[in-house]
Amino acid sequence: MRDALVYFLPCKISSLYVNVTDKCLNICLFCIKRDGPVFYGCDLSLDGKEPTAHEMTEALGANVAWEFVREIVVCGMGEPLLRYDCVLDVCDWIKRQKGSAVGIRVDTSGLFWDRTKRLDLLGRIDVLSISLNAETAEKYEELCHPRLVGAYAVLFDFLNAVKAWETERRRRQLPVPRVQLSVVDTSEEDFLPASGRKGYPPGTFPAPDFDKCREIAAGFGWPLIVKRLFRDSQHERWHDSSVLELCAQGVSPKVCQSCSFRH
Repeated sequence: MRDALVYFLPCKISSLYVNVTDKCLNICLFCIKRDGPVFYGCDLSLDGKEPTAHEMTEALGANVAWEFVREIVVCGMGEPLLRYDCVLDVCDWIKRQKGSAVGIRVDTSGLFWDRTKRLDLLGRIDVLSISLNAETAEKYEELCHPRLVGAYAVLFDFLNAVKAWETERRRRQLPVPRVQLSVVDTSEEDFLPASGRKGYPPGTFPAPDFDKCREIAAGFGWPLIVKRLFRDSQHERWHDSSVLELCAQGVSPKVCQSCSFRH
């Protein structure tokens, strides 16, 4: 096991993930963090200390086989845009070093918007993935347990601001990132964290209405991505450091080649 500022997922070896914070404004019932901070053999807890932008870029510059990396994903186990300036600096560094050879995707709940109403990051990235998670405020509250009052309204205020920014950029014929909304398919209840499904008899766990979520996404002119639950990210098989070393070399380890889990 290793502490991780940057990490690979064994099933997505062309993507390199950046872990800037473990703090989040949601406590989602389906979140893998409920099972602990270890994810595919990497400890994403950051040991209670959030890295500086310099520490992040040092980690990105070390021991990464860049010839295999096609995408940097700013994600981790928290809301990355709670550290907006850090993410901005890291994205600037990536573009200076790699230009258009490596894309940048930022995953966000959008709830950072309650604290930081800035969109200048959008001009530095290639993909913005926003967690919609539910088609109504009531279901969002049930699934995500936000720490904010009126979180769903904050999310939609953010969505509207992004759309207005995108529309103005297109009017001026300036580049824009691809924007997508996402939901998590919670129907495979066996793969939910035990603490998340506690109190829900089998077959009763809430799930998004995918059709209504697609309608919301289409209303903004964006696609909807349906994410599946991770199945074995806590399994001891991933604690073998040689597995992650292979991933960092752009090689799919044997446990992936024979994997029956559809990540």
